Amino acid sequence: MPGIHFLSLNKPISVYPMERSSCLLFQCLDQVGIIASLVEFFKDHGVSISRFEEYTDAAHFFTRLEWQEAHPWQDGQSFSRRFQPVADLFENASFRVHFFDQPQKLGLFSSKEPHTLIEAVNKCEAGDYPNTEICFLIANSPSIEKYANRYDIPFYYVKTWKDPARHEEEQLKIIQQHAPDLIGLARYMKILTKDFIARAGCPIVNIHHSFLPSFVGAKPYELAYERGVKLIGATSHYVIPALDQGPIIEQDVVRVQPGDSVEHMKRIGRDVEKKVFATALEKALQHKTITYDNKTIVFN
Repeated sequence: MPGIHFLSLNKPISVYPMERSSCLLFQCLDQVGIIASLVEFFKDHGVSISRFEEYTDAAHFFTRLEWQEAHPWQDGQSFSRRFQPVADLFENASFRVHFFDQPQKLGLFSSKEPHTLIEAVNKCEAGDYPNTEICFLIANSPSIEKYANRYDIPFYYVKTWKDPARHEEEQLKIIQQHAPDLIGLARYMKILTKDFIARAGCPIVNIHHSFLPSFVGAKPYELAYERGVKLIGATSHYVIPALDQGPIIEQDVVRVQPGDSVEHMKRIGRDVEKKVFATALEKALQHKTITYDNKTIVFN
């Protein structure tokens, strides 16, 4: 296949499943009786709720609840059939359920800088991403292949071109083959087109080496240096067609000392970037996020 080198390996990196648990994410317009209806539903099905978090924003209600015992639902479809009448009681309601004993697949994209990639793989291997395997690594730099070899991850080198249609079509074929539940852009330094985002078939998480919304674009450290900033940071967000404007999942900052050079700012910035990216992936894979009105509700 032109432009692609595929390294065939026996086993993608995977981790131990977390203890048997499940979670429900639910949202609707706020009104009296929501919590009572949710609790009653689980009581009627003989399930004890082990964790319940709720949040209200601009008259909209969000909640995430967990249970850690056997339940009467065979799968998500079975749960949805039983739960739908409860959701229908409330205006603009939507929900999703996840059983953590079901495996998840994470796909990763990378360019030349490996620090966020390595951190994500290490977190996965340590078991911080529940029952998750990294199903592929796509890179536009051959130098990334050694990290795929190190962790037995299926690797694809896809050269990128000025016309994104030339490489995105090949990338989408790989995505279709592996069907990931989530894609992480580990400092993948190419803009994704609207068509690619729509056809990927799963959420995409990006890491931006800036404390957005300030200093967008390719050279935020240089811009920050010119402005004499006292703090630099990183932002991880869900990808939407508007560049660096997606719902924010995680952010962090580090203080800049007088006399710090651009290169030093980049070095300390890398530590923030890898931490923020790994945490954002963890929140997404633990199903602790709800996006709404271009914001992300993040549960603990």
